[in-house]
Amino acid sequence: MISSIFSFVIRIVLTLATVVLVLGLMAVALVTMLFVIIFSLLSGKKPKIDVSGFKRARQFRAGARPGAPRKPAGEVIDVDAREVPEQPHSPLK
Repeated sequence: MISSIFSFVIRIVLTLATVVLVLGLMAVALVTMLFVIIFSLLSGKKPKIDVSGFKRARQFRAGARPGAPRKPAGEVIDVDAREVPEQPHSPLK
């Protein structure tokens, strides 16, 4: 009996803490957005928004896993290696 009451109280407390955390984060995001908008209106500059993460996500192929083998890139060209003779180190001028 006491155990069920205790677990119910803990569950309520954790739920309220989660709600407070989510609302707090939303308030921080709202205040930040308002600050950027007001600053851009006062300074006359358009805010620069970086959406490169969205562009990368859009290019991501659906169903491709990071560890999955990829298709061959094309023809492989070998490069002839050559030896470069060592030159004595000269002091800085």
